[in-house]
Amino acid sequence: NKMVKDAEANAASDKAKRESVDARNEADSLIYATEKSVKELGDKVNAADKQAIDDAVAALKKALESDNTEDIKAKTESLKQASYKIAEEVYKQQAAQQGAAGAQPGPDAGADAGANTGSGSKSGFDKGSAEDVDYEVHDN
Repeated sequence: NKMVKDAEANAASDKAKRESVDARNEADSLIYATEKSVKELGDKVNAADKQAIDDAVAALKKALESDNTEDIKAKTESLKQASYKIAEEVYKQQAAQQGAAGAQPGPDAGADAGANTGSGSKSGFDKGSAEDVDYEVHDN
């Protein structure tokens, strides 16, 4: 069957193209999310970390102009590492602020602890909160 042979012959090419598209999509998403986070955090990010992120974003944008998938992946990883660093710093600042609030924090003391900072480990996310949501199912 000619179509099966063609599909098998192009499988490697298709896989490489798919990998390239996935890498580009991940890079675009990361750039957007990182720029948004830095903008939202504003003064909480120190100048050196902000510069490292700006440099990593610029390098990744430049890599996206090429078709070099490996370069895009490497620059994406560099940006991830830079964004983890600011997430860690913000988390430390929040922990310090909460510690300074004393033994009797106000009712909204942890309100910003769950902000999405890009940190995969300790974001303050309450895993039980999904059950607390009121929702209705509408069958149209």
